[in-house]
Amino acid sequence: MELTLLRPLWLLALIPWLWQGWRRRRDPGLLSPAMQAYLLPSRHRAIPWRWLACLPVILALSGPALRQQSLPMPSPALDIWLLDLSDSMLAQDLAPDRATRVRLGLQEMLADIARQDAAHPIALILFAGDAYLAMPPTRDHQAIALLLPDLRPAIMPVQGSAPERAVALALTLIPPGQSARLLLVTDGLSGTARDRIAALWPCLNDLFCKAGSAPRLDILLASGGKETRLPDEEAMTALAASTGGRLAWLDSGLPRFAPLPMGQTLTQGQSRDLGPWLLIPLLPLALLARIGAHWLLVILVIGVAPPSLQAASRQDEAGWQAYRQGHYREAANAFQDPVWQGNAWYRAGDYARAVAAYGRANSATAHYNRGNALVWLGDLAAAEQAYLSALRLEPGHRDALHNLALLRANPPQTTPSANAPEQADTPDPVRASEAPRPPAPPVLLLEQGLRKEALRRPLIKVEEPW
Repeated sequence: MELTLLRPLWLLALIPWLWQGWRRRRDPGLLSPAMQAYLLPSRHRAIPWRWLACLPVILALSGPALRQQSLPMPSPALDIWLLDLSDSMLAQDLAPDRATRVRLGLQEMLADIARQDAAHPIALILFAGDAYLAMPPTRDHQAIALLLPDLRPAIMPVQGSAPERAVALALTLIPPGQSARLLLVTDGLSGTARDRIAALWPCLNDLFCKAGSAPRLDILLASGGKETRLPDEEAMTALAASTGGRLAWLDSGLPRFAPLPMGQTLTQGQSRDLGPWLLIPLLPLALLARIGAHWLLVILVIGVAPPSLQAASRQDEAGWQAYRQGHYREAANAFQDPVWQGNAWYRAGDYARAVAAYGRANSATAHYNRGNALVWLGDLAAAEQAYLSALRLEPGHRDALHNLALLRANPPQTTPSANAPEQADTPDPVRASEAPRPPAPPVLLLEQGLRKEALRRPLIKVEEPW
């Protein structure tokens, strides 16, 4: 532990305090000390007590505190998935096609991770001719599970194959000192892409780099399987091995990669403010100086809260503890604040209860979050009204404006009118099974976001895979 000051600028108040003390101690020079006790008013003898009382107040305001040392705490490694959505993923050497098999494999992998560690952070990057962050690092595995079934090459704004751009984007997501694994899911790597990835990789060509500080690269190859030898298979295996990873095929089953190592993060030491304890000497000084009862009333008003407020504060504190630990359902039951209760239900994936909780608050944030929950429920019309309610309270709400624009760019499908031609009573089951399932609302918003991001970026030269 070390002693520190939380608010050191308050020590500047010692300058006028010392000047006041020096001025009061200076002799007038006109009266002898024996005469001053009889001729000076008695109120001057009470002033030193007030002057002394200012010293602990100034020291308390400066915030003397004991700071604990930062301790290393184990933290789960960050898992970043890089998913190839180029047109070559539509090849049917894997039934029904490569993209579908990859989605099914990642869904199985996600379920396995959720069973083992519910707090495991995962990020999702999509790439074709360029790379885009589809999901920042999150412990909300259900959010990723809702996106995976509808990820197809058609949602990518730029076609091509640029895995090195995805790797470069993934490396920017890794905090300093954080252990990470990059899972590159693709159907092949060209020689140029391998060279660029190797050039981007930290510690690959640095002999003085700290061991274990670089992320690991695992490559999941979605092709015909081990029986179908690829021209650059050995080079891809060497690239993965040089980073501590391995090359695996997605053919008969989901491959098992090495477990992710546990990283260590330094927890910031908590500072315990000792300032209030310095105010204890003011109690006898207050009695000596006869400050008055009105100060006691102020202290009682500030220090004593109604029991209901204290109970609500304790419940919200318990909710905060559960929320930070990832126990979102427990946090939702503990929170009294409707917005934070809705946030907890939202993180837990119970969007209906999140909508109900947000509905009890009338703020721009509550309406905006309610609109997001309604999008996950598929009620786009109600989500649009929620965003409009947020904009009525806060016209400059940028996120609400952005999401409202995305919704209006993808209006919900209306039901057929009475004048529409009637359909056959018995639909053709073959055609019904062949009809593609419409994408979910989250993927529609993601597709619009990707296209807007592509418009903001400069034109790039794409490289088609071999």
